[in-house]
Amino acid sequence: MNGDDRFQTWLNRVCERPLPASPMARVRTLAKELAEGAIAEHWDTGVFRIFRDQRIPTDPTLEAYLAARWQNQPPALHLLVSNGYLTTVEGGPPLLVVDRAAFELLEETEPANIFISYKRSESSAFALLVLARLKLAGLEAFLDLALEPGEDWQAGLRTRIQAYDYLVLLLGRETLRSDVVLQEIRWALEAGLAIIPVWHNGFQYRSADWSLPADLDHVLSTRHTIRVLEESALAYNSAIVELLNRFGVAP
Repeated sequence: MNGDDRFQTWLNRVCERPLPASPMARVRTLAKELAEGAIAEHWDTGVFRIFRDQRIPTDPTLEAYLAARWQNQPPALHLLVSNGYLTTVEGGPPLLVVDRAAFELLEETEPANIFISYKRSESSAFALLVLARLKLAGLEAFLDLALEPGEDWQAGLRTRIQAYDYLVLLLGRETLRSDVVLQEIRWALEAGLAIIPVWHNGFQYRSADWSLPADLDHVLSTRHTIRVLEESALAYNSAIVELLNRFGVAP
């Protein structure tokens, strides 16, 4: 994979993460992703030139990131400076440099609320394992077994999905025959959740095999997918580790 492809793969993955609503959380997100891009060598640690009170990106890949991720309206850079995420370096062309505090954010678990969607008859054991591992990592995850007795399950599921950031979608061979799962995907799309498909039990999605609405087909055809490559404990563990990495957890 060449440098351009590697950057685009990274950028696509980053853009799948929902942006937080809190202004301070958005500042932290920008700082963390500037450090992440520097670690991945998509740009240098000197990220912005200072010229006549303007902050100019030092690298075309950084410009592409700001356009795709923030629509060129990122949090104000002076907030990153005042919080210690960027440092002004003089002596030569003045630069804003990613500071240690931004790199330390990479060690933190990404705050995330996660809804696990699955078909009970096919993925119950896997869903319980995913739930346990996410909670062990300090992430907030929900499985429908947590619904209260007597609760209107459809209203309960929809309300929870609307309040969450991610939908982890466990897909086996028969999962997409479940009207409940299809409805959960639709609710997640309406609410703007990031959707992470996880294929297991030999499942592979091909549009021609399913007569799904265009919006659902697009999600299942284009989202970055985690795959359980074989029916073994090692393969399931590898898939869960990849899922944890998606949330900034390094087991």
